[in-house]
Parts: sequence; structure tokens; C-alpha cells
Amino acid sequence: MGLASLNDDGGYSWNEIFTEKSANRSPWPIIGQASERRRSAMESIPVLKEWIETCQTSHPECSKEGGGLPTRVLDVSGQNVFLYVSRIEVEPYAALSHCWGKLPVIQTHRSTLKERSVEIPWTNLSKTFQNAVATTRLVGLKYLWIDSLCIIQDDAEDWEKESGSMASIYECAQIVIVASDGSDNNPGFLHDRHSQIASKPIYEGIDAGGESYQIRIREGDDHRWYGNLLPPRSQIVRDSSQLSTRGWAFQERLLATRYVQFRSQELVWECKTSLWCECGTLSRPSQQRVPASKQALYKSLQSQDRQTIYSIWSRIVNNYASKVLTNGNDILQALSGLAKRFQAAGSGEYLAGLWREDLPLSLLWEARGPRPKPYRAPSWFWASIDTSIAGSSLITESTTDSKASAPTNILATIHDVFCESSVADPTGRVSAGRLTLSGKIVTIIAMARQATSRYEPYESPFDWTAKLQHDFTNQRSLIGFQADTIIPNLHLEALICVLIAETAGAPRALVLRKAKAGNPKGHLQGEVLYERVGLIDRIILGSSVRSSGWMGMFEHATIQTISII
Repeated sequence: MGLASLNDDGGYSWNEIFTEKSANRSPWPIIGQASERRRSAMESIPVLKEWIETCQTSHPECSKEGGGLPTRVLDVSGQNVFLYVSRIEVEPYAALSHCWGKLPVIQTHRSTLKERSVEIPWTNLSKTFQNAVATTRLVGLKYLWIDSLCIIQDDAEDWEKESGSMASIYECAQIVIVASDGSDNNPGFLHDRHSQIASKPIYEGIDAGGESYQIRIREGDDHRWYGNLLPPRSQIVRDSSQLSTRGWAFQERLLATRYVQFRSQELVWECKTSLWCECGTLSRPSQQRVPASKQALYKSLQSQDRQTIYSIWSRIVNNYASKVLTNGNDILQALSGLAKRFQAAGSGEYLAGLWREDLPLSLLWEARGPRPKPYRAPSWFWASIDTSIAGSSLITESTTDSKASAPTNILATIHDVFCESSVADPTGRVSAGRLTLSGKIVTIIAMARQATSRYEPYESPFDWTAKLQHDFTNQRSLIGFQADTIIPNLHLEALICVLIAETAGAPRALVLRKAKAGNPKGHLQGEVLYERVGLIDRIILGSSVRSSGWMGMFEHATIQTISII
């Protein structure tokens, strides 16, 4: 049983109420049993070894034959650690998931590759890397993969190749060691645990059968988020660990077959079959219904049902978009491993974060954030907006999501779609893209949205009101739309609105302007190209458009064919 209490700083602390596994149960089923936690992470290694053995012998889904070693791994079998160039032989290995942080991280460069292959001095390794080596040895493995050392960091070709192999590296690792709580590589994770892990008795009694029992309490982690890889946007309680905020780590977690978090108070295990913790809380029946666990994710991918797959992808992108990347240009690479797994599951053609067969509804993403430079993606991709910074957001939508919430009619037709990768990996960075579609189009004029009530006392730079151009003088048709990014003087722009779909009588439409780009690939002389500005999010109450039906704004619209870059 868990008990949350508010702190003075506005946060909350979590206490666990339980009876010990070795003692009698309490008469109240809501109070479960748990084990006392160990005093240090080193004392937990035997538990980890037991989990690995149980998974290997009892979980067929987790024990399928993996691939060979990655291109390079650390050989940790002897006294000295060195970089080993593999022959892709089939050998078990561990991989580390960690937060680079702002401090310097030991790396392999072209100039240091030769010396790394001879020896990496122990004192040159950070505490986290030393702990990862020690853990690898303690669980009986010879090889360890660490990104900063096993990828040549100043070799663009090697970096693209190896980052594109993340799916197989993390999925095929016998175990992924996770330094959950470190904001960089200095703290390590094999440390003593704080004294509050010890429990205290709070009540003793005798049950109806005459057996004595003792109820205890201790500080603990909130287990409600454990194993929930893809929490819905409405979920308030989320993982607060440092690593959970990082973009690359998000993909590593979803790809890993066996993922072991070294938390401040206990180990937490995730695999394709089970979810375990040292204290035993996750073994209780009430904790086994995690809707987005790794088990549920892999079962959905195995279903081969595209609509189910697209719905999961939408949840992945919604969660991924808020994660932090040291290099924002990695936004597509840090998702490429997952894209490959989804392709293998039958999701179809991948287009820089979208799926060809899920168009046009997947164009109806909502975002707030800057459009960074240099170029990251065409304007109709959510990846063109940086949603990792504070105050930014992204909500994507798949065909399944739309149809589940309300009846949706698709009203636009996709004629052609083109996306060019800037690297050898087709799921990596893109250099150009173009979408040609036809649909009903109206011309609109933007106006800064005014506060509509005392509950909306300010104007957001993302929120705009627009009017149909032909009805501007009498101001009868007011349309609310949200800009993807802050655009100065948007009210001076010539904007068009293209109808994509209709849901429950309301239009779902993109707001576009003539493209400011130079001369994109495939551009015909004299051809007008457009770029996305935003999305219609609602019809303002009291307007004549609403009174005559929300779709009334497109009553006199003509169907046109346009191209968006």
C-alpha cells in the first residue's frame, strides 16, 4: 500500500505500508507484503543474477537468439579494459544507458582509437563507467558496450552507421545496465543507499486466527509509474529520474530486451515478459496491469495490425517530443532504432517521424515551440519544431486515435509524398521533403487573438484568430487557430487553410503560407510551394460559422492541389 503526502515545496513524498514477506500477512488485503531493501547496490547483485537466470530459462520471448557483437565493445574480462573490434561473433554482452550531462565524457576519436584498443586506464573512466564495468564482470559477462567509447565520435560515417544500429545493439544485449539517477557520469550507481530505506513498525495486532502480525512503514519510490513506458498526457505522476528526461535513453529503454535500473533505493527490472522490483511491490496483482508495459508494447507490434501500430507510434512520439537531446539535430536519429522495429512489424513506408499509410490524418499534429536552424525537417513534419524546451508541447494523432474519439471523415487526398534522407540510414536525418495533396481551400487573414474572458487574461503568441478573406469587412466568420511557432507579423501574411478532415462536425485543417525557402529540389519554375504555419483548433463561440455549422467556413471553398515543403 502506498501513501502520498505533500511537501512544503509543492512536491510529494511516498511512503510504503506493508508486512514483511517472512512474517504473517495483515488482515487487510490492501496492505501487501514486501521485502526489506538491501543497504547497498552491491548487495543487490545476487538478486540481479537471479533475475537474469529466471528470464533466460523461463521467458521464451526474451530468449530468442540475438545477433552478433556490435562493431566495437569493451573487453572487461581481464585486469585491463580495452576496446575490442569484433568479428560480429555471437557472444553475450551488456550495454550501458546513461546520461552524458554537461561535464566532459571520455570518448573514442580517430586519434585515440589505436590506444583505446590497447588499454583504457581505469582512472580515465568515470565512476559510472567503472561501476558499469564492475557490474558486467559480476554478472559473468566479458563484453560491455558504451556509446561514447564504442562509437568513433568525430567520424561522421561511423557515427551514422553505429547510431543507426541502436535497435539491434540494445535489443540483443543480454542486459542493459541503467544509471537512472545520475545527471552526468560522475556519481556512479553502486553506492550505499540512504538510511531511510529501513522500515519502522507502526502497528501490531492479532488476526482472527490468533496469529500476530506487524505493519511497517518506510520511505519509498512511487511504483505507479514503474514499467509505464508510454504514460498518457493526463498522467500527473511520472518518472522523475534524470535519465527519463533524455531522448536517446527513451529509445534505449523501449528497445532493450532486459533493462535494469539502478535506482537510489532498489533495482527495477523490465523485460518483454515481466516487471520486478527488489521490494516486491510490483509482484502484487494490483501492480500487474500496466497499460503500456514492455510486454504490452511487444504484443501490439506482433499483432501486425497497422492501426494498432500507428496508435502506439503516436503515443511514442508524444512522450519522446518532450525529451532533451544534447544535439537537437539528432531528433530523428534518436528515434531511428524504433522506426526500424516498427517497419519490421509492418508499419509501411517511414517518413521522418510519420508513416505514409497513416496520412493525411497524421498531419494534424499540434505543436508549440521554435523552428530551429539549421534545417531539420519539412514544415509538415512534427520534427521541424523543437518541443523539448520548457513551455513547448507536441500532440500527435493517428487514424486510430481520431476514429476512436469521434467519427472522422477524411476529406483530403494525398497524391505524392517525397522525403530525402541526408544520410545512408533512411530513418535518420532528412535534407528535403515535399507533400502534394488536394482538398478544399479558403483564404484567411490572421488577427492576434484577444482574451475572451477573465479565465483567459492574456494573449498567447501561438494563438490567433482568423477571418475568411471574403468576409473580412463585416467580421462574421471567426476562426481560431494555433501557430506551430512564433511568427512576427503573421497578420501581414497571405494565408490559406486546407481542409484535411471533419470530426463530429468540426473542421480539421492546416494553415499554410507561401514558402520562404529558396529553390528546393524538384521545384518547377513558377510553381507556388507552401509551408505549414499552424492548425485550426476551434471555431470561436458566437461566430456565424458556428451558427451555420462549423463546416460552413468551407461552404464556398474550391478543391485545389497544392504542394507543401
